[in-house]
Amino acid sequence: MKKKFDFTAEMKEVQVTKSTPQNEYLEEEKRLLGINVKELAELNDNVYGLRTDLTALVDLLGKYKLSIAQDTQEQAVKFGNTVLGQFIDQIEIKCTEAEQRITQMDNRISLSHKAFYMLIVILIALSSFLVCIIVANVEFLHSGLIWKTIACCGFIAILGIIMVMLVIRIL
Repeated sequence: MKKKFDFTAEMKEVQVTKSTPQNEYLEEEKRLLGINVKELAELNDNVYGLRTDLTALVDLLGKYKLSIAQDTQEQAVKFGNTVLGQFIDQIEIKCTEAEQRITQMDNRISLSHKAFYMLIVILIALSSFLVCIIVANVEFLHSGLIWKTIACCGFIAILGIIMVMLVIRIL
């Protein structure tokens, strides 16, 4: 014979959950979570639909060929030609102005006195450097002669700069 289990004593001990504010809050949260799950499912369906539509649109745009109307092309060419024409006219005006200035100077280049004298000093310094190189190649490199020529070259350059400053103050 089978024994039946009697759970009546345990059933009497079980307490019925009372309606407390915390329980009501949890029930409300459960209800709101259910609503959120439904809305998220709808959003997921919407996103999937948008993704498929976007993929189809990208495929369509890849097959689409851009063409410009003949009238628009002609307008663009005309506009480009007018801009280039204006640019060429400005260049020609600047060239004629430069030619007029050159002819007014009687084919001479005008330099200030300061620049002219500085060019002479540079020419003297470079020629003295050339002499130093020639002398250094003739004599041994470790001789005292090369140091004397370098000192002379420096002296000539300094003397030339001083002369230029004096001439500029006098003039």
